[in-house]
Amino acid sequence: MATFSAPIARGIRSFRSCTQYAPCDWQFVWQFAADDECFRGHFPGHPVLPGVFLLEMAIRAAEYALEQAAMPGHQIRSVSRLRFVNPILPGDTCVLRLHWEDPEQIQIAFTKAGTNVAHGVIGIGEPDRGAFRKHTGSAPAIARDGVLPVEVLPHRYPMLLVDGFALDRCDKDRATAYKNVTINEPCYRDAGHDTGAGELAYPPALIVESFAQGAGLLLSRRGFLGSGSSQPSLMLFGEFRDIQFGSNALPGDQLRHEIQLTSVGRNIAHLAGVSCVEDRIVASFGSLMAFSISAGAVPRGEVSR
Repeated sequence: MATFSAPIARGIRSFRSCTQYAPCDWQFVWQFAADDECFRGHFPGHPVLPGVFLLEMAIRAAEYALEQAAMPGHQIRSVSRLRFVNPILPGDTCVLRLHWEDPEQIQIAFTKAGTNVAHGVIGIGEPDRGAFRKHTGSAPAIARDGVLPVEVLPHRYPMLLVDGFALDRCDKDRATAYKNVTINEPCYRDAGHDTGAGELAYPPALIVESFAQGAGLLLSRRGFLGSGSSQPSLMLFGEFRDIQFGSNALPGDQLRHEIQLTSVGRNIAHLAGVSCVEDRIVASFGSLMAFSISAGAVPRGEVSR
């Protein structure tokens, strides 16, 4: 079995098989066991593979393919588009097909049993450091709520990635969420004395997940999750657009997600914003599309934990 270093969960570290059809055309296959830890905490009672794990899988597979194609050292710096269509559940086999004509734009498509799961375009190249050097915004000077994430979000350890939340008092469509990056998180479980600073960079996919959870808290304050309904709701993200990754976040840093609600309807909302460490932009988000559904509408998988 071929392997590559993936920092998030053991279930996505190793692909079951890898096929190269052409120098720029690859296929990777993952098999998720019914008790795979990738589903832990997302969501209890309704286990679904986090969409950002698909992003992580695509990032690692693309970097592996580029290295094998004699183009080592490239990193994913952007997500032009990533649309989610169907969930990956415990026991599913997931297939990723990726290809490129220009390595700056890699086409990705996930399927299971011939059914579309997700598709999009990710970008390879050096970041524009000038665009990410400083950020003039600041966190709102209001109290942070550290209990709200546990009360509102369905996520649980290890996928609850918001430590505090502050709603803007002057603008109901803006909020700030906080994530403390610590060395004892599961993604650092293999860190040792010889681990370099570059290997300790907080995974971009988890930055996206943390920002998205903060977005979910903002939407919950707007009544988007239908708290008055007799049926519990889940918020899922259907599409990411124009995500740019800048400087790294490291253990000891605090991520500050500045979130803007740009449009909201009965069941669909769009958000944008930036994630910062102090005055450095770590990631910028052009658009996240969220939708709410009844928890009963989510296909049920079974996990033994």
